[in-house]
Amino acid sequence: GSLGRWLDEALANGPWWVRGLVVNGVIGGVGSILTFVPILAIFFAAMATLESIGYMARAAFVMDRFMHIMGLHGKSFLPMCLGFGCNVPSILGARAVESKKARLMTIFLTPFVPCTGRLAGLTFIAGAIFGGKALIITSILVILNILALGIAGTLISKLFFKEEAIPFIMELPLYHKPDLKTIALVTWNRTSSFVKKAGTIILGFSVALWIFSNFPGGNVEHSILGWFGQLIEPFGRPLGLDWKMLVALLASIFAKENSVATLGVLYNVGEQGLLDVLPAAINHASALSFLVVLMLLIPCLPTITVMKQEMGGWKWLIVSLLLMLLISYGCGMLAYHLALFVGL
Repeated sequence: GSLGRWLDEALANGPWWVRGLVVNGVIGGVGSILTFVPILAIFFAAMATLESIGYMARAAFVMDRFMHIMGLHGKSFLPMCLGFGCNVPSILGARAVESKKARLMTIFLTPFVPCTGRLAGLTFIAGAIFGGKALIITSILVILNILALGIAGTLISKLFFKEEAIPFIMELPLYHKPDLKTIALVTWNRTSSFVKKAGTIILGFSVALWIFSNFPGGNVEHSILGWFGQLIEPFGRPLGLDWKMLVALLASIFAKENSVATLGVLYNVGEQGLLDVLPAAINHASALSFLVVLMLLIPCLPTITVMKQEMGGWKWLIVSLLLMLLISYGCGMLAYHLALFVGL
């Protein structure tokens, strides 16, 4: 916010588009994303600690009974757990699963695991709109996300993958004292990778988004993006979402963090910040619907690319994406009307 105000004053005498691009495009988009860094650093440190002490293999053993409900075994839990960081290495990690059926199922279900991009967006938006209720809302949504994974896995296993389960055999390593140097290095590498992503992919996307939302004429309602958004707005009405929120959800397909960056650009929050603007722009029912869809919507493009590669074709990929699209839309609609009913 301070940087946005300073730049706004410094560029006051320059062309309107330079000031808008820097303050609302770059600061409003990328700046909103960089506020995730402390949250993600804590998450990465916690995960690195569990990996360092040797707990993750035991977690796979503990989860074996639950995974059997979906026709899988505990070994599939390890790549899925990686999905809380990023779905791409999670899907690649499914190669460790010996059974072809279990490997395909693991890849099929991994996009239901909320990655850091989704979790950061959930934490940020819930904190901005729900205030003191944010912890309850985020906890419920993450739990429901995991339940959706379990229900989808059970249905898919019964409908498409009927095969004998393979016994779960895994060597459990000894517990170790946590190596602080290794934990610090892993946390640094993962956090810096996120910052690089914010400074390259998301920066470019935010700049392009600002241009499309301000030309021609400098008015977002009459811009190229505004025209496109209003064209698809009828699809958002059953969910309680306006066209800006729909565009933010579509932008998340390129990178999940883009959802917050897009909201920052479209609501022109460069000087104030999303925390100040969102509560007045989005009501609680629409925000809940938005978050539910964000958590369950089809994964980002890098994940889709890796899924096609690991699934060996388009057939199961298209089935997976259509299933996630239907589930996210249906759950978003249910969440919106339920929130209106209870007066959230």
